[in-house]
Amino acid sequence: MKKKSNIILTAIVAMVALIVIFWVVNEDNDSSVKSEDIKEVTVMIYANEEELANDTIEVNAEAALLEIMEDHYDMNVSDEGFVEAIEGVEQSVDDNKYWVYEANEEMVPESAEDFVPEDGDMISWELVPF
Repeated sequence: MKKKSNIILTAIVAMVALIVIFWVVNEDNDSSVKSEDIKEVTVMIYANEEELANDTIEVNAEAALLEIMEDHYDMNVSDEGFVEAIEGVEQSVDDNKYWVYEANEEMVPESAEDFVPEDGDMISWELVPF
């Protein structure tokens, strides 16, 4: 009888150990997947010779720039997808000043709605005259 109890106890301890091992391994796998789904982007915003923001933020790896901006800043965007105001600073058609952005100090030939920044990109928004 005592031998049977020892076998059952050993089996229970082994099962608990396996459950703990599988749980730890699964947690490690989940964290590596999560880190691949996140990227870091630096956003700088300038208007009228003033820096409005300079933030490094973690964002979803698949997020387009416009989505990132709307999630982190006060934005006004036209129905056509043009940025009309950032952080309360509006573009001015009368003064020919419009919001434009660069990625890593280079003009980007696509809209903020379509552009997906890469990990480590530096995005600079500026209200500039045309």
